[in-house]
Amino acid sequence: MLLHQNLRKEGNNIFFYLNKQNGKNIFRRYVASQPLGINIPDPPPREYLPNGEPKTYRLNQRYYNHKYDWERWTLRPAGVFHTYVYGEFAKDHKPLLAWLLQYPIPLAFIPYFLFAFGLSFAFHHISYLGIKPKRFTVEWVEANKERERAENTNPITRYLDRRRKERGPHWILEDFLPSHPCYLHMSKYHHDTELLRKMEEEAAEKEAESEEQEEEEDITESEDDDN
Repeated sequence: MLLHQNLRKEGNNIFFYLNKQNGKNIFRRYVASQPLGINIPDPPPREYLPNGEPKTYRLNQRYYNHKYDWERWTLRPAGVFHTYVYGEFAKDHKPLLAWLLQYPIPLAFIPYFLFAFGLSFAFHHISYLGIKPKRFTVEWVEANKERERAENTNPITRYLDRRRKERGPHWILEDFLPSHPCYLHMSKYHHDTELLRKMEEEAAEKEAESEEQEEEEDITESEDDDN
């Protein structure tokens, strides 16, 4: 009975001790184990020497001298039961990056992503400059459309396409998105010169043959008239 009373007293003391804890500190400890950006703690208190001067530490990293002076503090977990405050300062970054990071991270990510995507896109497509491939010409695109139209022998698909057009505007991304990687360097004026030259030669040969046939027919008609 005495042991039970002692355990009950200790339990009440523990419960009373937990009630006296600062809820803000408990919340911070919990949030510190979550992803960064959820918890934004207060900056740590300034340290002073015994004579009252501010305490300074030797800086062993590179810093930049520019006009931006923002600072960002986060509480991070260290192991399982401890946390530490991590500070990020504008002087630690180059001027351009310090200007970009002065805004919230989700907002600063947009121009960074656009710049990285544009740079990679330019490096990828700069190799196509000055190249005139046999594909993706005007004649090739027309022949490819004709081939796809001829191969589409499914009556159900053709019926559904026709019904979609009858219902109103039907936006098909295939009709608007670039269909090949050389679309920046090729336009509707990019023709297959060899194919056009060959077609012109064939047309000229046909015209010459037709003229010869007409001349032969005229000669035969004149001979028949003489007879």
